Amino acid sequence: MIGRVPRDSTHARALGGGENSGKNPTDRGKLGTKHHILTDAQGIPLAVTATGSNQADVSEALPLIDSVPPITGKVGRPRQRPNEIYMDRGYDSDRLRRELRRRGIIPR
Repeated sequence: MIGRVPRDSTHARALGGGENSGKNPTDRGKLGTKHHILTDAQGIPLAVTATGSNQADVSEALPLIDSVPPITGKVGRPRQRPNEIYMDRGYDSDRLRRELRRRGIIPR
């Protein structure tokens, strides 16, 4: 069972560029990538994606949550999505909260 999960992202410089890089709005427009991560309560990664630095956190939240694989080895129908998700202000959106509730996830 997946209980509470934190969700956040971090920026990294992309010196050589690449298709997943974008202009970093916090680093004078230099190329960079943003790594989005969803972990369980113990810090074990459940899902990870990479986008350009100019990608808004809120737009990558649902694709990341939907990419969590089912838990194997559990009898019955194990939960694939968390019960609660903790996010910072970068994810503050009425639409995101509605979509999370529709999926049975309590946004915090």
